[in-house]
Amino acid sequence: MIELVINGERRSVRATSPRELLRELGLDEAGRGLAIAIGDVVVPRSRWDDARLERGQTIEIVGAAQGG
Repeated sequence: MIELVINGERRSVRATSPRELLRELGLDEAGRGLAIAIGDVVVPRSRWDDARLERGQTIEIVGAAQGG
């Protein structure tokens, strides 16, 4: 398990990649319309499988929303 700060909340997770993190958080089906940043760097969807998560990192997961 590693400790991350995810959207401002400290959490312990088993995930080692952004895609695994989404699955662990129950967001894998909602992957469309999501963006993930590690620190201040947005991780392209094409790198969600091979980007590595490390203890203490700050992760931001944001989703697109419709409306007005």
